[in-house]
Amino acid sequence: MENELLNLVKANVKLVQIISYESLRIHAMLVKVSKELGKDLFIWNRVEGVKQWNIENRQFKEKDTEAQTPDAALDFFKENNNLIFLLEDFYPDLTEDKPRMIKTFRNIALNNTKDKTLVLSQPFLQLPKELEKEVHILELPYPDFNDIKAIYNKVKNEYNIPNSSEPDSELIEAALGLTIMEAEKAFALAYIESGSLSSTEVPLVIREKENVIKKSGYLEYYHPKETMTDVGGLNNLKDWLVKRGRGFDKGAKDFGLDFPRGILLLGIPGTGKSLTAKAIGNEWHFPLLRLDMGKIFGGIVGESEKNIREALNIAEAIAPSILWIDEIEKGMSGISSSGSTDGGTTARVLGTFLTWMQEKTKPVFVVATANDISQLPPELLRKGRVDEIFFVDLPTEKEREEILKIHLKKKNRKPEKFKTNELAKQSKGFSGAELEEVVKEALFQAYDEEKEIDDSHIFAAISKTFPLSRTMHETIEKMRKWANSRAVSASSDEPESLEDKDKDVPKLKQETYSNPFI
Repeated sequence: MENELLNLVKANVKLVQIISYESLRIHAMLVKVSKELGKDLFIWNRVEGVKQWNIENRQFKEKDTEAQTPDAALDFFKENNNLIFLLEDFYPDLTEDKPRMIKTFRNIALNNTKDKTLVLSQPFLQLPKELEKEVHILELPYPDFNDIKAIYNKVKNEYNIPNSSEPDSELIEAALGLTIMEAEKAFALAYIESGSLSSTEVPLVIREKENVIKKSGYLEYYHPKETMTDVGGLNNLKDWLVKRGRGFDKGAKDFGLDFPRGILLLGIPGTGKSLTAKAIGNEWHFPLLRLDMGKIFGGIVGESEKNIREALNIAEAIAPSILWIDEIEKGMSGISSSGSTDGGTTARVLGTFLTWMQEKTKPVFVVATANDISQLPPELLRKGRVDEIFFVDLPTEKEREEILKIHLKKKNRKPEKFKTNELAKQSKGFSGAELEEVVKEALFQAYDEEKEIDDSHIFAAISKTFPLSRTMHETIEKMRKWANSRAVSASSDEPESLEDKDKDVPKLKQETYSNPFI
């Protein structure tokens, strides 16, 4: 990033915009560039006016405290030479409704002088269309390991913590995804609470990182307790994940393997797609970030695109990581009408996400789940965006028995005391989520009767349950037909045929299914 800015100044690029919340990092970068090129460095903000970097004292000194207005700042830039001039948070005065200011910037861009550069810094991208061709955009990435390491050492020095021969790499890695200021705060709080800074304080730093990530509103740092043993059936998917997980081994890249990109899990609600996403994070020991696509979309022009870029940047900053997008179709449902109803926002967000999926080089594994195939944009279903597309069907009889055993064990009951094979036969067409509810209902009934739960309670719960497969029989059959040629089955077992026992029962509109891909 520093080299890129250096080259831009050398190339006589007049206007540069740096996108970042980290003012101090921008200052440090500009100090190095100005020193190497022998230029004076000035900064401006509307509170302090103009200040100049003093090389000897290594700090910014007051230069013109009267120049607090935007016009005064630009006059200062015009009147001085051989400088780099940073305008902080200038964007409120550079909007579409201020043509005079826009023209002033265009004149600066067209000026023939070769010894000065105007730099704008702000936390988000915002430019009037008239300046899009004149301003070069730089997005400051999140601090890398070496940046966080420097902050780690700074905090140790400030608190007089004895230095070890090697900084604690595990603690430094835990702070990846934080800004410089956030990392400094996290290390300081960890030390204040525990009295040391070592791998023991990793949970404290992660807690602080969780709080920071939650503030975004669209990302959640998830701590999965689920493992692959909690997922019944889906042996094809499990085997695939074991093999792909090895793609993150240290020797995989030398062998010629690329980092795995991700998977798309399509299928019937309640069949274990989200459970699998959680289990992957636990099995691979990677940070799991849950992205809410619905919250990505903001009301301000350009905010949605900024949100998706910010989410992807955080996922890359803490890589290797897993980015889990649950029910992705809900966030992309407006793609077909994007342009006429939302000004093309959905299309641009999707475009940003797909481009990132195609070109990302950091080890971020995407797990996207979807229940309604008809709402998914065709671009997302193309091979190459993800490593594989899996269809998760209703569990077979063998898988239902496995699922029942899992839920009985979770409730501290011994599965061998139950006729799980007969229960599995009786529950044909039930999803994994419905089988879980059956066990819960049976427990409630047994507790009400002041008895220990037995087969009769579970059989009774099954008989009272109306599974989704009965109300959406036609939907499931069409989904199976579509997935047969366009996806890989998550299970090696042949799916069971479903009887339409309720074909004469009136259905709600939402129980019917229309898929444009069929």
